[in-house]
Amino acid sequence: MSSLSDDLALNHLTLPGSHDTCAYTIEDPLAKTQGATLAEQLAHGVRVLDIRCRHQDDVFHINHAHIPLGLMFEDVIAVCAAFLARHPGECIVMSVKDECGSRDCTRSFAQTFGSYVRHHAGPRWYLDETIPSLGEVRGAIVLLRRFASESALGIDLSAWPENDTFELNLPTAAFSIQDEYRVPVRASIDYKFRVIEALLVHTGRSSLGRWMINFCSGTGMGANPRMVACGDDGGRGINDMMLGRLAGHDGPCGTVMIDFCEYADWALVRALVARNSPLVPDIGTVQMAGR
Repeated sequence: MSSLSDDLALNHLTLPGSHDTCAYTIEDPLAKTQGATLAEQLAHGVRVLDIRCRHQDDVFHINHAHIPLGLMFEDVIAVCAAFLARHPGECIVMSVKDECGSRDCTRSFAQTFGSYVRHHAGPRWYLDETIPSLGEVRGAIVLLRRFASESALGIDLSAWPENDTFELNLPTAAFSIQDEYRVPVRASIDYKFRVIEALLVHTGRSSLGRWMINFCSGTGMGANPRMVACGDDGGRGINDMMLGRLAGHDGPCGTVMIDFCEYADWALVRALVARNSPLVPDIGTVQMAGR
């Protein structure tokens, strides 16, 4: 992001993201979605995080559904803060989801989130309701809010339905999102790729007014996340299929959420980052602007 123009809105960029970002700490084949740590993901170009919290005793534990991942929200903030301190020209987009409801708490999920923002030293948070330009959020974390709040707090995606392709038309921002995660058997991978592709073909210059978020992830009892993402002896997975499809796609790809981002030496992440190359200002223009 450091070489991109300040006036680019985040929804105009191609942003690699990791689905269920922190589910690298477990080995359950139906729950593990990443093989690289959060720090490694950020270092290799992942810029959109999917952070899912269990609100218990007025703190956030990081979960995958009801499975604890052995991390706390302050661990996530610390890694992000360290990355942004080293790379102040970058930003991080963080979806924060209420994964399990509240247990033994004296305050709401939103109030506990606010306490983290106030009391944990580190990165600046972008908590406005509008889609920002890159210049507004360099060195910051942009909140995509997937939890209830009585007051304005970040970009409100709390109306997110389950297992669907949908639009959210907020007063301050518009989204088109594909999150059809149910892939019951291996034969269903082809259907999953078709819904990914259907949103991708609408993600181009004609849709720059919307933020497009496309989930490549999927799971089911007969097709665990690694099989869906990486394939097996029976055929290719979504990551390879998506990589091949990008060769014929013109324009940006929006935000693409990936399982096992590190697969094939981060090939899909690298290909998505490269989609931003046409947006890099001409070096002559940059030099003139600096005079």
